[in-house]
Amino acid sequence: MGRALLIVGAGHGADEAGAAEAVVAGLRAAAGVEPATVTAVAGSGNGASPAVAASHAGAAIDPAAVIAGVAAAADEDRPLVVAAAGGLLAPLTPRYSVRDLAVDLGMPLVIAVPAGPAATNLARLSIESARGAGLPVAAVALTRWPDTPDRVLLDERELLAEMSPVPVVALDGERPWPVVDWLDAAPAGPAAGAPPPVNLDPYREWEARPTSDPRGAPRPQIMAAMLEIVRAEGPMRASRAYALYNRAAGGKKLTTIARAPLSAAVYWLSREGKLILTNREEIPWQHDDLLRMPDSPAVHVRELGPRALEEVPLDEIAELMRRLRPSAGAGEEALKRAVLNTYGLVRLTARADEYLRLALGLIA
Repeated sequence: MGRALLIVGAGHGADEAGAAEAVVAGLRAAAGVEPATVTAVAGSGNGASPAVAASHAGAAIDPAAVIAGVAAAADEDRPLVVAAAGGLLAPLTPRYSVRDLAVDLGMPLVIAVPAGPAATNLARLSIESARGAGLPVAAVALTRWPDTPDRVLLDERELLAEMSPVPVVALDGERPWPVVDWLDAAPAGPAAGAPPPVNLDPYREWEARPTSDPRGAPRPQIMAAMLEIVRAEGPMRASRAYALYNRAAGGKKLTTIARAPLSAAVYWLSREGKLILTNREEIPWQHDDLLRMPDSPAVHVRELGPRALEEVPLDEIAELMRRLRPSAGAGEEALKRAVLNTYGLVRLTARADEYLRLALGLIA
């Protein structure tokens, strides 16, 4: 996508659009080119999250369309500036946050924070949230800076600058910002002695309910249950989804005969656009299909939850490895051990070792 910056608002009234305009002006002055800009990929109104604001407007945000729109605006010869409202953990959909978008776009962040007594807290929370996902933060921009700031505001700015691991600037008329340097920002590693900066989202387990024997149940009934399972636990391996259904139906072993109608139900849900089915032929390393909701990120790093290690999608483990590597080191054995520790596991069995080796192959 070329060189780019994502301006993310934090807090009500963050004015990420104003910060984006200042960044564009800085790039224009420093680089001598007109940056390609996307003014907003997710707006919010009346203090609502982007998802709620879109719902109240009678619409819905399509993450895939957002990403495609940003990609269409990208230009290899010009830097790209994108603005997103709501804060990193604000939902764009019930299963997709601004942070998920930032991970998918892979751009360094500028956190836009409204000047005020909450600025230090908002900025530090946003930086920690970004670090937990392995996202690079280039700077914090204090927006809505008054012409005559009082002493409290000046002291808050000084304190934030002292505590922040990244530069702190303000929309106060003092230019230029070192925006060209921000384009090359890299993820920050942990401080000495600090735990790895990795945040695992909670794993939401499907609340099992009795299901009908898949060998004789009507397809719509199977489809409804499979959709419940994927809505709760996706992205997930298809084999886990089928096993959950089968156990709820009283089955002990998932036979080929029982698996066939479950697979057919997933196929039709995919045809109807109700879930996304990634066939094993597209991901040969997984040796399984993957299932997720259309508004879910393709990769969602979560706690292990009730899953066995081998039930975690390999690309989810690979992304966890990528986030752990700055603190665990590049050695394969250290990275495997870091994954086990993060998941609360102790023994590196031969089967787990082989599965983790496959995940390592995805980040090599």
